[in-house]
Amino acid sequence: MNSRFTPVEFAPMTRARRALSGSAGDDADAVDLRALARAVWRGRWLVGGAMAGLGLAAYLAVAQIRPTFEATAKVMLDPRNAQIVTGEEVVQDLELSEQVVNGEAAVLSSNVLIERVVAEIGPARLDADGEIGVTAEEAARLVASVADPDARPADDDQIMQGLVWLIRRDLTVVPQGDSYVIAIRAENHAPELAADIANAIARAYIAAQIDDRRDTTTGATAWLEARVVELRADLEEAEAAVTDARAQGLSVEGGTVETVRQQVADLNGQLVAARADRAATEAQIGQLEAVLASGGLSEVADLVSSPLVEQLALERLELTRQDDQWAERYDESHPERQRIARELARLEADLAGEVERIIARSRSAAEVARAREDSLRTGIADLESRVVSITSGEQGLRQLEREAQAKRQTYEALLSRLTETRTQELLQQPDARLIERASVPAAPAAPRPKLMGALGAMAGLALGLGLIFVREMTAQTFRTPRDLEAATGLPVLGSVPLQTAGGLMAATAALRDAPYSIYAERIRHLRTALLMREGQEGARAVAVLSAAPDEGKTRTTLALAQMSALAGKSVIVVDADLRRSTMQAAFGWDMEEDFADFIRGACPLDRAIYSDPDFGFDFLAARGPQPDVADRLAADWLARVVDELKRVYDVVLIDAPALLAVSDGLVLAQVVDARLFLVRWDGTPRKAVSEALAAMDEMGLDVTGAALTMVDPARAPEPETQGYAYA
Repeated sequence: MNSRFTPVEFAPMTRARRALSGSAGDDADAVDLRALARAVWRGRWLVGGAMAGLGLAAYLAVAQIRPTFEATAKVMLDPRNAQIVTGEEVVQDLELSEQVVNGEAAVLSSNVLIERVVAEIGPARLDADGEIGVTAEEAARLVASVADPDARPADDDQIMQGLVWLIRRDLTVVPQGDSYVIAIRAENHAPELAADIANAIARAYIAAQIDDRRDTTTGATAWLEARVVELRADLEEAEAAVTDARAQGLSVEGGTVETVRQQVADLNGQLVAARADRAATEAQIGQLEAVLASGGLSEVADLVSSPLVEQLALERLELTRQDDQWAERYDESHPERQRIARELARLEADLAGEVERIIARSRSAAEVARAREDSLRTGIADLESRVVSITSGEQGLRQLEREAQAKRQTYEALLSRLTETRTQELLQQPDARLIERASVPAAPAAPRPKLMGALGAMAGLALGLGLIFVREMTAQTFRTPRDLEAATGLPVLGSVPLQTAGGLMAATAALRDAPYSIYAERIRHLRTALLMREGQEGARAVAVLSAAPDEGKTRTTLALAQMSALAGKSVIVVDADLRRSTMQAAFGWDMEEDFADFIRGACPLDRAIYSDPDFGFDFLAARGPQPDVADRLAADWLARVVDELKRVYDVVLIDAPALLAVSDGLVLAQVVDARLFLVRWDGTPRKAVSEALAAMDEMGLDVTGAALTMVDPARAPEPETQGYAYA
């Protein structure tokens, strides 16, 4: 067998078969790209027609439109302006960003700028088609009113708005990507006017930048000049007030606060020294008096640094030594010792007198130091009073000096700014420059009939493909064995190609003449799958069924009989569709007795069988439609007839009527060994198949298998059999 479908015996085995293959079954969401491609190929004429129709319609429709020409000028915002002067500019250069570039693009399409373009090009030329209806007088007034739009009359303003709208309607201003370039695209039916509009907008934009900068710097210069004059007068007045205040302070106080403060510092130093001298003198006096009171003159002499005291102390020491020497041999009554005693008394008196004089001098020095200290303190107080007086007088002077300094700084800053502004007024440059001038277009930009035709063809392609996909996705018929098997649960035993031969006679003759064609191989495959079980003979009586008429039952039955006869089997074909019997008329038989006569009991079974020498098998058929006889068919009687035929023939093939048309098919299906259900490829509705199988199920009848008939090889080729032929 050359099929991917496994032949099975009865329909109940289908569930087991599906259960065994369920793990490796097809994904329900999978897309068969080859089948999809075949569907597109089948609908190629639909796609081609849609492409041709929409493409031609688009081409003809667009060709009727008046051509429009497009011209493009480009300006670039330049952040690299040369800096001629230092310091802050009156008009700052643009710090370019995406927002700034978009803002400048909006300026290029503003009505203020476009009004300049209207004045440059001329209203009459812009309204050449008469859309606004501008007269020569109105055009002159509009051009004059551009310099002062606030004074423009309402009627003229409406006309100007209309002209601005004409330009804006066909104007496109877009930044070029992430660059600083802005493209100005102007469209017009006149190519020269399109180029002039684009160039005029670019020129007006650059000129407006220069004018705005110059006006700003001119106004700033005038204001700075007036302000500098005012500040110069204020500065002169403030400096004169400072000079007068300083002179008045010198005349009244006799010096400055710095001089007086220096004097105070000097007196403070002297006061500190006087205080130290007085303290030292008083301390010395106190010490001498204390020692004199407690220790006598001898102790005082040791503290006093005086030549006389030192001399008296030496003499006293010498006399004391001499007295000690005499005292070793003599007592106090000795004349020498008495003389020494008198000398010692004299020295004591002199020493005491000298100490008294030293103490008196020290007391006098202390008094002098105290008086000097008081004098210095008084002088310092006087000087401090002068400092306070001078300081209070200089506060006003310092305030005047601060005011004069502030006015001087402001005056100098504005003077410097005035110089820079005058320089900038002469060196103003725009923030943008023209990098591409619009040229007169040689060919129209729109409409483009060829492009529109191509787009129409693409739309037709999409429409055609969409229709094909919709047709495929919403199909109510069966186009592949996989669809039939998934919808019915029946094994699909084969697919019978569409036979190009004419009637039944020509089809049967073609099968006899070409027994190894693709059609014959498909029939042979179907016969094998239907009549063979596990390599041995299976069913002998087969009913060929369908849901509706014209499903190819008769052709398929005859083809199965032909293939069985070629296989050496004895075969009989029973034309059981008594209501539409067509075999006798198709083959031109001269039948004396037929199947209808046998049913009526007018003849035995062997006389109703017809043998045609052109066929290798026999027929049991009627001479024409016999609807009255069909009503006599009964399952019990037919079962005996089929058993008799099976006794004589190897294969009994029954061509049954459509199941949904009449009930005869259900009766015939009860008396056979196998039931083959035929479904016409892309013809039998799914609902009809479902209803027919439901009727079989209600009768408790199993369907052995199904087959697709009349399959168009050109529309549904089988890849596994393409190009196969015998040598």
